[in-house]
Amino acid sequence: MSVGNDIDHDPSFGIRAIRAAAAGRGRAVPEAGLLAAIVESSSDAILSRDLDGIITSWNAAATDMLGYTAQEIIGTSILRLIPDELQAEFQRLDARVKAGGTVTNVPTRRRAKNGRVLDMAFSSSPLRDASGAVVGVAAILRDITGQVARQRELDRLSHLYAALSAINQAIVGSRTRDELFAKVCTALVGPGGLRMVWVGWNDAAAALLRPVASAGDDSRYLDEVSVHTDDRPEARGPSGRAFRTGQSCIINDMEDDPGTSPWRDKLRARNFRAVAAFPIRLAGAVQGALSVYADTRGYFQPREVALLEEAAADLSFALEAFDREAARQQAEQRLRSEMLFSETMIESMPGIVYFYDITGHFLRWNRNFETISGYRHDEIAAMQPHDFLAEPDRPALDRKIREVFETGQSSIEALFRARDGRETPYFFTGRRVAFGGVPCLAGVGIDITERRQAEAERAARARAEAADQIKSAFLATMSHELRTPLNSIIGFTGLMQRGLAGPLNEEQARQLGMVRSSADHLLALVNDVLDISKIEAGQLTIARHRFDLEAAIRAALAVVAPQAEARTLALQAELAADLGEMCSDRRRLEQILLNLLTNAIKFTERGCVCLRARRARNDTLGAMALAGRPAEAEMLALAVADTGIGIASEDLGTLFEPFRQIDSGLSRRHDGTGLGLAISQRLAGLMGGRIAAASDLGQGSTFRLVLPLDGDAA
Repeated sequence: MSVGNDIDHDPSFGIRAIRAAAAGRGRAVPEAGLLAAIVESSSDAILSRDLDGIITSWNAAATDMLGYTAQEIIGTSILRLIPDELQAEFQRLDARVKAGGTVTNVPTRRRAKNGRVLDMAFSSSPLRDASGAVVGVAAILRDITGQVARQRELDRLSHLYAALSAINQAIVGSRTRDELFAKVCTALVGPGGLRMVWVGWNDAAAALLRPVASAGDDSRYLDEVSVHTDDRPEARGPSGRAFRTGQSCIINDMEDDPGTSPWRDKLRARNFRAVAAFPIRLAGAVQGALSVYADTRGYFQPREVALLEEAAADLSFALEAFDREAARQQAEQRLRSEMLFSETMIESMPGIVYFYDITGHFLRWNRNFETISGYRHDEIAAMQPHDFLAEPDRPALDRKIREVFETGQSSIEALFRARDGRETPYFFTGRRVAFGGVPCLAGVGIDITERRQAEAERAARARAEAADQIKSAFLATMSHELRTPLNSIIGFTGLMQRGLAGPLNEEQARQLGMVRSSADHLLALVNDVLDISKIEAGQLTIARHRFDLEAAIRAALAVVAPQAEARTLALQAELAADLGEMCSDRRRLEQILLNLLTNAIKFTERGCVCLRARRARNDTLGAMALAGRPAEAEMLALAVADTGIGIASEDLGTLFEPFRQIDSGLSRRHDGTGLGLAISQRLAGLMGGRIAAASDLGQGSTFRLVLPLDGDAA
């Protein structure tokens, strides 16, 4: 800061005037009187003191600035005006003046009578006696509080503009919410110059704002505090208020706001002097808060607040954009997954898949159709369905096709004739579907050569018959379970590929309902197949996390409760009060329970299904104890018992084999793939436990499950 040459602002002139007045010599009295009048009328504070720091003169401007009258201040120590943190600096500069030097326009601060600390420009020079010895110090103080405040605000605004620019870049460049939050906090602390910044996100269940990103929290402040969102005292601070009210909360002096009282000691220890919090919205509702801290009281002035509110609004806008983009990607992914799923299922079928209209014109088929028939794509497109059958079977096929379009579905066994003349026995199915308003037929053809050979050679090939029975059972099961939903999926996929839009008529609605129902059923079956495949390939990973055991068990019970109610069965649960928590894979535990409970309900005509669960030491489990585990290890002991049809003792040995069902056969009463128990046993093993079954034919069954509570695999 520079000082002009006029007599009101030239510190050497004022100091010479004080020296002349104090010495009482060197100039004529009238001139001294004039100089004293000038000193008294100066807008700068002008004072003098002796070498011990005792104030000896004090002008009116000094009174106006610092509040002390001349009578109050003269004769007291200059140190009463010096803030504690500036005492050392004052002594250093004072020593320079006492040694004959000068100090000109040094920025400093002085404490007024009312306790307020003012920003000032300080100039000082020695007072000398007639012999030239330094006998005191003269000083001029100019109040630059407004100028300093303006400069500080300009600095703050400059920093905040830089931070806002960095935030806008983060919005453009961030791919996830957490990445964006972290960049925003870093921008406000780095370029923004704030002391600390954090983003709290709503945990509705715990009524807490949980920190999800922060910067500048070197003292681990956020580890020591909890910000609630209800009406308790810990929810009345700036972050809680901004969240609950949806309005910005500005506190420019931590010491004066009652809402900061729960954390005041921690805030004071970290030199946090001002705080502001701004709501963050998502889908129109407040979901979090952006909280910023400064080490200067009065930091958050209107222009600073406006910039920070703009940053919070930009953040909310970016979150909305993230959500929209995520929803769009999910919708696209669902469509791609549905199309890929349909395509994969069509192409992965062991037989041939076909789709043609009422005129017999082929619209879609799988690659296996071309491979088996030997015809090219363009050749199949020009052919009719009966062109692929042996001559004697064509009239029967034509009748079955008419039956499909008249009644909705039909099937036939016939010889499939390839291009090279080779004839293979096939089982063909057909279902009527609507495509573009035109009735069409969707179907599957399965090679039944092995089945026919097995039937003809049963007596001579007993061992091969057992393998064929398992395979035939699997093929029959898959044919029964997958044929209808697959046909519906094909029809639905065709409609989607043609881009059919607009309101649905009654028939379309019915067909789409069939598609959805069939797809859900088929998805469950495919999931079982994928699970057993992953397990066999060693690709299934067991998670490990803590969860409430009773909650997991009751969740499984809630899923099967409607099945039990539909069969008028009692569904009972006997859960020990001390079940507590388990550290393992909750989803896989629930999958095992669902398989056991569903089987129990499926094979129970009357009576009840009961689930019992307790904690037990490993050494108290008898035959179910887990080998390699300490005797005192805590286990989950669980049993599912039913009053159903039971299992013959000779069948217990194959109970957990994949694709094996005790009531196997084309006329079996119970649907399913035969994978549920196999998957459950393997999952139990991966989780470090085991499953065992006990049953009496006609008396019901009990399946026992033991798992380690610590979740470590054996």
